[in-house]
Amino acid sequence: MTQEAFAKFLACLDANTTRAGELYEKIRAKLISFFAWRGFQFAEDHADEAINRVIRKIDEGEEIRDPSTYVYGVARMLILELAKEREKQNAAFDNLPPPIAPEAEADDDSQMRVECLQRCLQSLSPDNRALILGYYQEDKGAKVASRKLLAERLQIPLNALRIRALRLRDKLETCINSGLQQMSRGRSFGANLSPLGKKWN
Repeated sequence: MTQEAFAKFLACLDANTTRAGELYEKIRAKLISFFAWRGFQFAEDHADEAINRVIRKIDEGEEIRDPSTYVYGVARMLILELAKEREKQNAAFDNLPPPIAPEAEADDDSQMRVECLQRCLQSLSPDNRALILGYYQEDKGAKVASRKLLAERLQIPLNALRIRALRLRDKLETCINSGLQQMSRGRSFGANLSPLGKKWN
């Protein structure tokens, strides 16, 4: 997501930059509540994804006369996607065979995941590693202030920070899952930390 695309979205909300920013924050807050009330974790991330989908459509040239209303329709569609994905995950868990040694296996899995996370973090550029660690380092009550300071330090809007952090988290999760698969198959993990086979910038 580019800054130019985000600017187009704000311009569609209101010609006045200040009012557009205020309207954006109101929309985002309502979307967070929308997802949270329906029991979805990471409500902030889902709200950002709904907004990002609208931003992409506008950036691709689609005419959306009332994006402030349109985004809620996108959020409802996203709810359906998330619900289907959750059903698939629950079905997959139900079909798993019972573990032989649950406690020992859980400890092994946790240790493997931590090891993969550490290696995947090292595959990030120093700037991106500092960003993702800074974004998630504080407890819930201090996160808002911490993230605002991080955005100010990087000289980017708070929404741009959220987008970058979400993308980095997705890349880390992909890298970790790939590493866990390699380790479970008895292969060494480290030669290809990124699924793309290169260091993330």
